[in-house]
Amino acid sequence: MMYSIGVDIGGSHITSGMFEHMDKKLIDKSIVTRSVDNGGSKSEILSHWSEAIQRTMASCDVSQIEGVGLAVPGPFDYYNGICLIKGVQKFDSLYGVNIREELASRLSLRVDQIRFINDAASFSIGEAKFGEASNFSRCVAITLGTGFGSCFLIDGQPVVSGAEVPEEGVLYDKLFDGQLADDLFSTRGLVNSFKQLTGKQVDSVLALCEHAEQAAEARDVFHVFGTQLGQFLKPHLSLFNAEVLVLGGNISKAFEYFGETLQQQLPEIKITVSKLNEHAALIGAASLFEQGFYSELSNTLKLMN
Repeated sequence: MMYSIGVDIGGSHITSGMFEHMDKKLIDKSIVTRSVDNGGSKSEILSHWSEAIQRTMASCDVSQIEGVGLAVPGPFDYYNGICLIKGVQKFDSLYGVNIREELASRLSLRVDQIRFINDAASFSIGEAKFGEASNFSRCVAITLGTGFGSCFLIDGQPVVSGAEVPEEGVLYDKLFDGQLADDLFSTRGLVNSFKQLTGKQVDSVLALCEHAEQAAEARDVFHVFGTQLGQFLKPHLSLFNAEVLVLGGNISKAFEYFGETLQQQLPEIKITVSKLNEHAALIGAASLFEQGFYSELSNTLKLMN
């Protein structure tokens, strides 16, 4: 048996789980989630991360692991394991820190047993290898939540350069009708749209969904969201010759309210919502230790930040 640990680093939490490579499955009892204060000191944050990973290790009777793969939001030097996040009021204390060396020391692992990948890319790899996109060659996966993540993949490998994809394979910094995609296709985008339409304030997409069950104005916000998201994505998916679009993140759970208008804009593309959800990122991160996969991916990691 071959085991590795996949880790998903969120803005306010960490989730860690043990992955068994032969049967290609996460071990349910190994999955650990804990809250993390992203404004804490370097020592506090890394201690919480290490503790979660150690709890995953302790949950399974596994004598040896291949390593720990971490899905981390950018900006980040994924190849060298150095945090580059600053000025966004989270993880400021980790800026410039070699996370690979710090975690290897805390977990008593070799530095080459700690690997990193972008969180959206990790989700995408999990979906492309084991999820909704596993039967397709050309996949685009997006995560819709506090931000707007994206990844373009061919046969499970992220593509971050070339004429077919946007620079670094990211879409959050592109404009739609003069606005940043990240400001539109995110929780704050939906919340702002609802306030502009109705003058009412909601705190979350869940609250907006509750309104949508009764109020046509809330459903209208989702319908416009789906239309605009489809219009924004269409040229990028067309250029890439995408076969399937996979949606993840909290907003994807409201697909029943915006899926129809999204599909109307993308009639040639199969659109599907992740069933793996957060587990996709864990599986993608653990896949950094699949034999042969990382050697192909490493050159791409040098271009990611």
